[in-house]
Amino acid sequence: MKKRRLFVFDMDGTLLPKTTACLELARATRTTDRLEALEAEFAAGRIDTKGFAAAISRLWGQIAPGVVREAFDASPKLRNIREVTRAVTEAGGRTCLISMSPDFFTEHFRDFGFDFVYSSRFPRDGRPLDPDGILVPEDKPRLVRDLCASESFALEETVAFGDSMSDYPLFRCLRFTVGVNPDVKLEKLALATYRGDDLQGAYSIIGRLLEAR
Repeated sequence: MKKRRLFVFDMDGTLLPKTTACLELARATRTTDRLEALEAEFAAGRIDTKGFAAAISRLWGQIAPGVVREAFDASPKLRNIREVTRAVTEAGGRTCLISMSPDFFTEHFRDFGFDFVYSSRFPRDGRPLDPDGILVPEDKPRLVRDLCASESFALEETVAFGDSMSDYPLFRCLRFTVGVNPDVKLEKLALATYRGDDLQGAYSIIGRLLEAR
């Protein structure tokens, strides 16, 4: 894996196994029941991604930074995230996290060594949420292509890690993809699959495939 590559990671369900930023924030703010009702609306197709984001923005308003930090720290995470970002850097690569979840949560992953973090922008000054700042699954390949162009990475050498259908658009445009505890549909599309609680394990799997080329 000595070739300079971009490694892209999903957050909800991937780096955060069996949970999401929204669920952890709902637990911290004691709004789990209301979040579950919104998720049911989304699952039924009565609201879309941007409508869901607007609803949780109204639900939570301005969450105190300390509450967000506590929710982030308490959330379950894959083991060895920092070790993997360090290994990528030492090999000359860069790491990128892309999530549709609120930026005030995802930005804390910069402490784990990620070079780039892209997520949905939520207002922090009381203004209404701007729908244009909310990411959808189709934004993932767009952001990766733009990043590859600006940082001189080869798209065909980029590696992605994800778990669900929100990663499907990105996995479709990349060759090197790893399903991390993936759902059935994404597993069929992924080049490799990892099941477990250690990001180093997923990184090692794709490493062996790259070295075998």
